[in-house]
Amino acid sequence: MALFLGYQQLPPEVPVALTPSSETAATYPKDAIFYVTAGAMLLSNVLFLWMGRLFPQLPDGFIKLPGAIKWMFYRKQLNSIIREWMNFGTAVVNVLLGASIYILAMINPAEAITETPTLMQFDWVLGAATFLLVLWAVYIPLRLLLTSPIKD
Repeated sequence: MALFLGYQQLPPEVPVALTPSSETAATYPKDAIFYVTAGAMLLSNVLFLWMGRLFPQLPDGFIKLPGAIKWMFYRKQLNSIIREWMNFGTAVVNVLLGASIYILAMINPAEAITETPTLMQFDWVLGAATFLLVLWAVYIPLRLLLTSPIKD
């Protein structure tokens, strides 16, 4: 949704790089930005879906996750946890890419508005994105180490 809202608000030529004196150094057409971002979202969705479906087919000897040994006798539960983790990865990537386009549209509005937000107002986004990516990366090892399978 943020991708479409951002696309509508972008000017036809979007500044993507600035010189040290804050002048535009490079621009890209908004269509190119939209299609590249949508393609990256689609590609990440397909890759995460593919990895989630591929995991159940892996032999037990190939699974080298911390804490996964106690889960080997409960492979259906482990497969479900990995599938959830891949869905979480899809959501993280989609949110970050959608928010990036929306922020780019807020900084470079198509129509002149009285008060345009500056890039400095979005410094926190890099920290939030890093936090989400680290959270995604450590989620599965921590979950497998700190929880136990439910006995059927």
